[in-house]
Amino acid sequence: MANVLVLLSDLHSGRSSSAVEVRLLRFWEARNVRRSGELMGVDMLLLDSQSTMMPATVNVNRLATHLTNLEEGSVYSLTGFEVTHCNQNYRLSDSSLLIRFTDSTSFKKVTEPAVPIPLESFRFRNYSEMLGLANSNNQLPDLIGEITAVKSTVTDPPQDKNRVMATIRMDNDTSVTMSLFDAQAVKIHNQLEQIGVDPRVVVATSVNPKIVGGRLFLNATSGTHIYFDKQTDAGERLFYRLVERDTGLPPVAPLLKSYAKVEKLSISELNDFVVTATSQEIDFICAGKVTGVKLDKGWCYVSCSKCFKKLQRSVSSLTCMSCNNTSAVGVLRYVLTLSGLIIYAELTV
Repeated sequence: MANVLVLLSDLHSGRSSSAVEVRLLRFWEARNVRRSGELMGVDMLLLDSQSTMMPATVNVNRLATHLTNLEEGSVYSLTGFEVTHCNQNYRLSDSSLLIRFTDSTSFKKVTEPAVPIPLESFRFRNYSEMLGLANSNNQLPDLIGEITAVKSTVTDPPQDKNRVMATIRMDNDTSVTMSLFDAQAVKIHNQLEQIGVDPRVVVATSVNPKIVGGRLFLNATSGTHIYFDKQTDAGERLFYRLVERDTGLPPVAPLLKSYAKVEKLSISELNDFVVTATSQEIDFICAGKVTGVKLDKGWCYVSCSKCFKKLQRSVSSLTCMSCNNTSAVGVLRYVLTLSGLIIYAELTV
């Protein structure tokens, strides 16, 4: 008996006896960072004819069956799978469900789907919406904007702790910094070096918005895919809008800039440099390990979860004067002393 063809929105929790036709938008490795990056499987994002997106996952024990068959952009007929509720944190789509491949799952390419399926789908969020999602860890939205500068620590050959930081102009001329790390940083660095012309538009999927020091930053995740200029329809539309407004003048400097010097400094050396060096614009990328905290010299305060300014306490609520929010969510901020240098740490309550 043939499986009944349904839509993703028709699925419910449990083993499914139905069939769905979906486009494989993107897939990526899922690794356990707590176990030295141990491979757990492959995660993917599926799209149906009604533009419904739903995540799916293949356990590492079943990769041998399906991995060579995965091709981004292709359409598949999916049967013999299990549907479960997805993690409510770091969500990749608006769906609350997740498809799990089982031993009986069939995932076969389809050349002529019963109903046409869109070629792409994104969950773009503007600057204000990104601010609303920052530090919540609820959603991993998509980003589109004009890429104006890129800084990279990647060397040839690449070393440890690679990072690429891209400045992206979003709506209303607001700019954010998006950071990519390690293998993703090396991949994008090499891709930008090989492109003959600097790209104007970037589309980044599944980014994690964070507020640090009152500013919005976007961190790449394992599900982040980067597309430049006309690699997507959405990017192509923005590209031509930018061309229309362009003055026709070429950029005065190449987009990709490497750091002039990458060296290790101790906290005391960094502190001494900040105090004694002549005034200049310089970027620091710091990684460290806290080995001890002097509790007798610390203090804390309740801050706004969005701007980190101190909240004003009333009888029944907390007010953020900076955000003009009379029902602000409080986050404990600690000021601690570590080896004579004042640092900030955060604990969400």
